[in-house]
Amino acid sequence: MRKLLTLFPALLVLTLAAAPKAYSQVELYGGYSHLGLNGAPANIGSSSNGWDGGAYLHLLGPWGVEADYSNHYGVSPALPSNGGTYYVPGFTELYGPRFTIALPRVHPFVHALFGTVHGDAGHFIPGPVPIGLAQDITQNAFGMAFGGGLNVKATRHIWLRLVQVDYLRAQFTNNAQNDTRISAGLVFRFGNW
Repeated sequence: MRKLLTLFPALLVLTLAAAPKAYSQVELYGGYSHLGLNGAPANIGSSSNGWDGGAYLHLLGPWGVEADYSNHYGVSPALPSNGGTYYVPGFTELYGPRFTIALPRVHPFVHALFGTVHGDAGHFIPGPVPIGLAQDITQNAFGMAFGGGLNVKATRHIWLRLVQVDYLRAQFTNNAQNDTRISAGLVFRFGNW
């Protein structure tokens, strides 16, 4: 699965390069992102700030494909006070279909994205010292995001992504997480829309 997800960006670039002119409508997006960690232990923190970016290729009618990347910072992967392991989501790479309603100056959209989420966690190793973290551990897990957003026209080639809200699920070992990601930023559009 990981090899397939690693090849997807290369396939997306080849598709963009080989796309016929009728389908050469491309968006590049980048902006701020806030990740709400739902159900996080009290000593870890409940939110994280970072960035979100990606690319979208319009295919046919309201349909297209999207690649979405994000990373969040500022939450230390500490050991939960009640024991166990809690992974803090960091870098995500997600891919999938997008459905866009093209109104004159406003483009609302919904998408379903699938890929990987990289997480960090504190891990306690029992030994002569009864407290503290012995090491940090990382894991790449299957992730998915379901949500949508709203793009508003500023100029012909520059649009504003006023909001993008996603339900982000990461399937970490023994710790499936359901988080909320909210993003906003700039969209650069190329091709004849």
